[in-house]
Amino acid sequence: MEWNHKQLLDLGLQVTDSCLATVNESSDWSATGELRGQHFGDVVADEAGLQHLVDAGVNVFSEESGLLDQGSTVTAVLDPIDGSTNAAREIPYWTSAICLLQRGEPVAAVVRLSGSAGVFTAIRGQGAAFNGRKVVSSSTSLLKKSVVFVNGYPRHYLGWAQMRALGSAALEISLLAKGSGDAFIDCSDGLAVWDYLAAALILVEAGGVVDVQNDDLLAPTLDRGRRKVVAACNSQILNALMSEPGDASLHG
Repeated sequence: MEWNHKQLLDLGLQVTDSCLATVNESSDWSATGELRGQHFGDVVADEAGLQHLVDAGVNVFSEESGLLDQGSTVTAVLDPIDGSTNAAREIPYWTSAICLLQRGEPVAAVVRLSGSAGVFTAIRGQGAAFNGRKVVSSSTSLLKKSVVFVNGYPRHYLGWAQMRALGSAALEISLLAKGSGDAFIDCSDGLAVWDYLAAALILVEAGGVVDVQNDDLLAPTLDRGRRKVVAACNSQILNALMSEPGDASLHG
């Protein structure tokens, strides 16, 4: 089957809806002991989303179940639940995220928020939306006036006005797309491709910019490696962050 981009977006909407419909804060969020950070709720959500993708005949690269090759030109990069530690602690900041690649290039993305809080979508070359309404990233041009989302622990203050740490990279990067923040910095040991790819496409389509350590967003590497990510509402903020003393803590 030759998919068009709208069909792939619709598939992503179905998958993320099913992932979130199968779990809630009262689900079993204890650790499986199988994969780093994996909870039983993650596995349940993955099984629900995976069924749609298997039926559709597309390839899948999922955080929870790995690679499924069905010989398709389409590959779905799936994080059934991003922020499962939040879900386990009943902190209402978690999402289901999927990016659809066609012949290796990201073309459609969905980040659906828990609790019916909304859904971010994007089709490559057609912009980004939140709950169906077009969104654009912030026009903030000064780091000292920026609200910055942080994953991990920065080595020192980088000059922002305020910072936030919500515990879901997909959520935080997506929020930049509608101007709810101005930048995102990963100061951990890196993010996996399923953590950031869907949100990165959404942000880029909203006018933002994303820098991924040793990788190309237009032809992402699909593996379990971890890469540091810096995202911003525009190139001025990204450049300001990357040029700050200590930026080696981001990409070193």
